[in-house]
Amino acid sequence: MQKEFKKITPGQTLGFLSEGLSLALSDKCRLYILVPVLINLVLMSLGGYAVYAYTSSLLESLQELLPSFLSFLTAILSFIVVLFVIFAGCYCFSTIATIIASPFYGLLADKAERIINGTHGDDMTVFELIKDIPRILKRELRKQLFFLPLALLCLVISFVPVINIISPVLWFVLTSYFGCLQYADYSYDNHKISFNQMQQDLKGSFLSSFCMGAVIALSLSIPLLNLFVPAAAVCAGTRYFVSLQKLKQS
Repeated sequence: MQKEFKKITPGQTLGFLSEGLSLALSDKCRLYILVPVLINLVLMSLGGYAVYAYTSSLLESLQELLPSFLSFLTAILSFIVVLFVIFAGCYCFSTIATIIASPFYGLLADKAERIINGTHGDDMTVFELIKDIPRILKRELRKQLFFLPLALLCLVISFVPVINIISPVLWFVLTSYFGCLQYADYSYDNHKISFNQMQQDLKGSFLSSFCMGAVIALSLSIPLLNLFVPAAAVCAGTRYFVSLQKLKQS
């Protein structure tokens, strides 16, 4: 089974991302990305302003608290505070945006899969969507419980002398793998395939999953583009899911 997964090369997954962007912006899927894009736009704007205002206020309080001869300590503490606030703020707001938009991403994945497979049928109804919301939110929580402990470990390592030189590598590996896992999972969840099974599938083609997630993670850091990346990543993740399932059945 592992050999079958390796037929999907990293180059193919990069092609999936290009295909995913075209599919997300196509006439058939454009309506499905409208709400997620608006959710991302509103929350990221509010989140960015909140993080900036809170960080500025916190740094001013910190400078007033310490005497001038400890200015060097103020600079060190300020760096730590800014790093932590930015990390916590970005994580919280992006997580909230993803959780709120997750039912719509499920709809998008369902539509994208039928387009990819060339199958016909009725779109998922609003009633079906509402009925599935508890299951979808539970699945999102499962993903966050997988990611958060590993993210906290990377954060702790970032402050430990000597070994913190590897922290950027650890962050990159973690966010890259999670980038693929996050967006491929919508199709798995639509088919009610367990989280553990989904992880096994992605690990079976780890390098391809990693490369796909790395591009997603890097794209999410680019302003304005990051408004559309999640929808494109959902379509790319759906394409990846379809390919993996075909390999398992062959």
